[in-house]
Amino acid sequence: MKKFFSMLLFSAQLLANTEPLVVGTTSGYAPYVSLDSKGNYEGFDIDFAQELTKKMNRTLVIKDCGSMPCLLLALQQKKVDLIIWAVSITDERMKKMEMVYYQGEKVMQMPFLFWKNIPEGIQSIDDLGQDPRYIISVEAGSFQENVLKKYPNVRFKQVDKITDALMEIRFGKSIATLADPSLVPELTTRYAEIKVLYLPLRPEEYSLGNGICINKTNQQLAEEVKKAAAELILEGKVNELEKKWKLGE
Repeated sequence: MKKFFSMLLFSAQLLANTEPLVVGTTSGYAPYVSLDSKGNYEGFDIDFAQELTKKMNRTLVIKDCGSMPCLLLALQQKKVDLIIWAVSITDERMKKMEMVYYQGEKVMQMPFLFWKNIPEGIQSIDDLGQDPRYIISVEAGSFQENVLKKYPNVRFKQVDKITDALMEIRFGKSIATLADPSLVPELTTRYAEIKVLYLPLRPEEYSLGNGICINKTNQQLAEEVKKAAAELILEGKVNELEKKWKLGE
């Protein structure tokens, strides 16, 4: 009888350990998340999510939410358990959700991307607000948009993805766009016309790397994620994936 109940307990634990972990993300953000020729998700964040769920003995379920605002709403409404989408860690965001560091370095300057030419005399973000013709395209809900909101004289328009922003500057609808620093090497390799200007951030605008987002009401999950992410970093798995996807090269 004891053996029978032990087997039942083991089976229950095994079933619990394979419980799905729903990870919210969005394609069109290579090399973090994109679709391959067969329509399958690939990228650094996809590989990391797979390693994370494996470490937690969970089953990965990817949920594409389409844009940053939709990702945040899905997390708030508990339609996803986590967000893994190169989301920058900021003090403002940490007040609204748990953020577990997993990749990236502290960002103290912001890369502005121009098409072919950089206007003269731009040495700060404030300078972009001096000419009414200057409009900056930026991903809605992104760290970059939150920075621009702190400069009331800078005019900007929201887009859903970085690919949309690139079309805006390419066809002269915007003067510039912003990107995560780790994306710059790939974007400049893919588009030779892109010119990059790094402008300094104020200390209160710094990003502390990229974080896994978790609803604040789910502290148990947050602790599990912290432990698993820390182990993946210490084991060198994150560094291995960065090399695989050529992040920051």
